[in-house]
Amino acid sequence: MIEPLSGDMNSRITFEFRKSVPNTKGGFDEVTTNTFTVWGRIEPVGFQVFWGSAQIEQTVTHRIFVRAIPGKTYPQDLTKLVKVSSEGLKYRVRRVLDVNSAHRFTLLEVQAEGVTL
Repeated sequence: MIEPLSGDMNSRITFEFRKSVPNTKGGFDEVTTNTFTVWGRIEPVGFQVFWGSAQIEQTVTHRIFVRAIPGKTYPQDLTKLVKVSSEGLKYRVRRVLDVNSAHRFTLLEVQAEGVTL
């Protein structure tokens, strides 16, 4: 996979870590526990990738590249990551990968969910 150039990282990507917390009504509420923002690149996937992911019900609509930062954006640091947002759009994370196993960039395969309110 081709790594992005520094000029390609032109979008602000906000990471949201969430967890379920019991509420007083006997149910659970989703609470954001941690957020941070980094520079990244968002690109739509091709039709073949989209169709292949739809077949296994893990639809992937976009790829997001971010620089790998130890303790923040390494794939093992993003295991509990649920949502990513950028420029008013929210994405659900489907898969997190280390690009070319070089520990320079992290790739998130995501599904577009809609507009952030």
